[in-house]
Amino acid sequence: MTQADQAIQQPEAPFSIRRRQRGGRWVVALSSSVPAAEALRARIRAQSKTVADHIAADPEAKAFIDDWASPEPITR
Repeated sequence: MTQADQAIQQPEAPFSIRRRQRGGRWVVALSSSVPAAEALRARIRAQSKTVADHIAADPEAKAFIDDWASPEPITR
């Protein structure tokens, strides 16, 4: 099983998030380990590949992306 497949099989969040108040302000602390970050990247890559495969296979999706990704000319 590839790393991307393993990441998809483990849907729990690989990060821990803590919120605490410091000096009258709320501070959000995000902590993770290197393997957790790699697993998250692998999940993102796998999901991106799924989307790309869908766009390649579906003409309607391809037309949408072609239209959406084309910048409109700036007229001043």
